[in-house]
Amino acid sequence: MNLSDLLKQDLVEKFESNKEQIGNEIASANKNMVSAKKMLEIEEWGWAYTAAYTAMLNAGRALMFSKGYRPKGRDHHVAVISFTQAVFAAKFLPEVLKSFDNGRKRRHEFTYDNADIISPTQAKSLVENAETFVTKAKEILKL
Repeated sequence: MNLSDLLKQDLVEKFESNKEQIGNEIASANKNMVSAKKMLEIEEWGWAYTAAYTAMLNAGRALMFSKGYRPKGRDHHVAVISFTQAVFAAKFLPEVLKSFDNGRKRRHEFTYDNADIISPTQAKSLVENAETFVTKAKEILKL
């Protein structure tokens, strides 16, 4: 999927953002990474996973804003991930982008279907990938 497809599918829209909005998203990503690591320490695997995924979502939104777009409609999470994959694929390792989308699906299951679905290995892996993703987003944004 490319940016044109995302626009046609009404997943994203043009948006005039500012540095403060981008900075706020990155600040939220940083806070969520701190939370994810703390949750790992106390073996709260599902919450560590959720916080790591949310950090990726925040950083993805910052990347979208930096290009003058924002998610539109009810598929907000899908829009952010699809935009990141379409516009920034060359900047990220494929496994990191794949973990972002897989994280979305597993977080949804954890939140709405089965609270005991996240294993320690899954949580640790997503926290590592989220840290890589957030660090790379900050590098791209020169923050």
